[in-house]
Amino acid sequence: MKGLLLTSATALLCGTAQGQTAAPARPDLGAPAPAPAGAPPGIEAIEREGLRDHAYWLASDERGGRHTASKGQQDTAAYVAQHFKQLGLKPLGGKRKYLQEYPIERLVLHKATGLKFGKQHVRSDGFAVLHSSEKDKVSLRGRFINCGNGATMPSGLKGRIPVIVWEPGVTRGGVGGDLQAVQRYAQLSRKLKQASVKAAVVCLMDDGASLANTLNYRGILPDHGVMSFNRPARPSVRVPMFILNKANSAALLAHMQDEKATGSLKLQVQKQRKARATNVCAVLEGSSKKSQAVVISAHHDHVGTRIDGDRFNGADDNASGTAGLLELAEAFVNADKRPARSIVFLSVSGEELGLWGSAYYADHPTWPKDRIIANVNIDMIGRAGRDEDALQMQITPSHAHPKYSSLVRDAVALGAKFDVTFSSGDTYYHRSDHYNFAKLGIPVVFFCDGEHPDYHQVTDHADKLDYPAMEAITRLAYWTTWEVADAKGAIKELGTQSDW
Repeated sequence: MKGLLLTSATALLCGTAQGQTAAPARPDLGAPAPAPAGAPPGIEAIEREGLRDHAYWLASDERGGRHTASKGQQDTAAYVAQHFKQLGLKPLGGKRKYLQEYPIERLVLHKATGLKFGKQHVRSDGFAVLHSSEKDKVSLRGRFINCGNGATMPSGLKGRIPVIVWEPGVTRGGVGGDLQAVQRYAQLSRKLKQASVKAAVVCLMDDGASLANTLNYRGILPDHGVMSFNRPARPSVRVPMFILNKANSAALLAHMQDEKATGSLKLQVQKQRKARATNVCAVLEGSSKKSQAVVISAHHDHVGTRIDGDRFNGADDNASGTAGLLELAEAFVNADKRPARSIVFLSVSGEELGLWGSAYYADHPTWPKDRIIANVNIDMIGRAGRDEDALQMQITPSHAHPKYSSLVRDAVALGAKFDVTFSSGDTYYHRSDHYNFAKLGIPVVFFCDGEHPDYHQVTDHADKLDYPAMEAITRLAYWTTWEVADAKGAIKELGTQSDW
C-alpha cells in the first residue's frame, strides 16, 4: 500500500514483525488499472494490493471470526481506528475518540461450566451451550445413558446424564442447512422437555456441518456469548444442552463403553448487563458545504469461531467491504482537493446480529442526521460475478423499488466506466446497514455481490476474493460518493421505474 500506512501496522499485515515467519508469497495481482477518463482526484490511491493487505489481516485466523464484542472484533475496531488516525481524519466516535461504544447485554458461561468424565474435563474449548434461560444453573452427577439420536427417549433417566449422538448427514450444508439445524435442536429440546430432564449432552460426530455452524448464532461458546441489544435475549431451547465437538464426543463415547461409566455436568449461564460493542467513526471535512455530509459505511464483524476450532473468517462478508472503506478513506485524504461536503467514514459492528451498530448510530448520530444527505454502504464486494469482461454486482434500491433515486441511477451509470453491470439487490434492502439510514429518510445506495456457496461458511477465505474486481468496485463507490458530495443540487427520489 502507498503512502501513509508504511508503519508497524503494515508490518503486521505482511507478517514481517520481529520474531514472525514471513507469510507465503501471494499471487501477483498485476498493476492497478488506469483510472477512467474524468475520474475524480485521488481515485488511483485505491489499489488491489492495498485491498488485499487489509482483507488478509481482517480475515486471518488471528481475528477469530470477529464476533461482536469478542477480542477479535475489538482488535479489528482498533485497527480501523488506527488507520483513520494515521490518515489524519478527525475522530467522530464521541468524546473526541474514534470509537463509538454502545450498550449490549451478554449471556456468558460461568467458569464452573464443564463436563467431567474419566480423566478429562471439557471446559475451555470444543463445546457450546444452548441455553433455556438467562439463569440456567444445572448440576448433574451420575451414570451416562446413551439416548441414541434423541428421537425416542429411554425410560429411567432420573439420576442419569442423557447423551444424544448425532451422526454425520443429519442436515444438509449451506444457509438452508443452518436453518434446518435450528429446527433440529428445537425438536430435540421438546423431546427432552417431555422426558423431564434438566439438561443433556449432545455429541456432534460431524462438527464441520450445519449443526455446528448454527451454534455460532444461537449458542454460547467459550469465545463469545449470546448477546442482545434493546431487548432481552431469547432462550434458544426449552432444556439446556451441552454440545461437544467431534473430538470430545469420541472421547466421551469411548468412556461410555463401560455401561457403568459416570461423570458430572455443570452448566451455569450468567448475564453481563454492562457489556459494550463498538463502532468506529471519523470524518474528512469538506470545502464549501462542510456542514453537510455523505456517510460511507461497512460492517467489520462476523460470526466467530466454530466448536471444532475453525474460524468463520468472513473474507467477503465483510472484510472485503471494510478493506474498501479503509482504501476509500485513504483515497479521499490523498486527493489534491476536497469535495464540497464532508465525508463520514463509519465502520460498524453488530451487523450480523441485526444491524445493531448502525441502528445505534442512527439513534445517536455523531453528525447531525438532518445534515446527512446520503449513505453509501458496501457489504460483500469481493466475489463479483464475471460475464466475459463485465463484472456483475447487485444494487439496492433498484429501479423497481419505490425508494429508487438519482443516487442509484448515477451509480449504475458510473458502473459502465468500470465494466460493472448491476441487477436488483432489493432482497437485501432490509438486510444491511444502509437500512437504518433509509428509515430516517436518507437516500441510500448499497453495493453487494450477493450470496454464494461460501456465504456464512468457514470456507469464506481471503484467497478467494477477486482483488482486481474489488479495486474496480471500490473505485466506483469512491466516484459515486465524490459526485454526491460535490454536487450542486440535491438527490432526487425517482420512485419505481421501468428501467435503470
